[in-house]
Amino acid sequence: MPPCQYCSVAPDDAWVSTEFVVAVPHPNPIVACHLIVAPRRHVAAFYDLDVQEQRMMWDALAQLSQRITTSIEVEGFYAGFVDAPLGDELDFHTYVHLVPRMPGQKVALLAEGEWVDLGSQP
Repeated sequence: MPPCQYCSVAPDDAWVSTEFVVAVPHPNPIVACHLIVAPRRHVAAFYDLDVQEQRMMWDALAQLSQRITTSIEVEGFYAGFVDAPLGDELDFHTYVHLVPRMPGQKVALLAEGEWVDLGSQP
């Protein structure tokens, strides 16, 4: 079995690489700065993470949102949570899409995520 794509991310390939979280560019972005944020611990669902790990994921999403906002004009962000489908194989690694909303640009969000609007940027 090949290594998990999120467990094996090298720090040099990541926007963020900590003990708890890794963030990498999406391989087929739907907009500029579309990122994948994943926990370092290999779990199938976001709520399989403990509270500290969930907090680190939210902190990473907030920090990445701020970082992107300093680079491009953004109205807000969407977060798309992707967990293993019920009964799916055990090697699934949960992750979150971070998708910026640009002024005047419509985004077709991917069907695989459960999407949350993270609100407007100041």
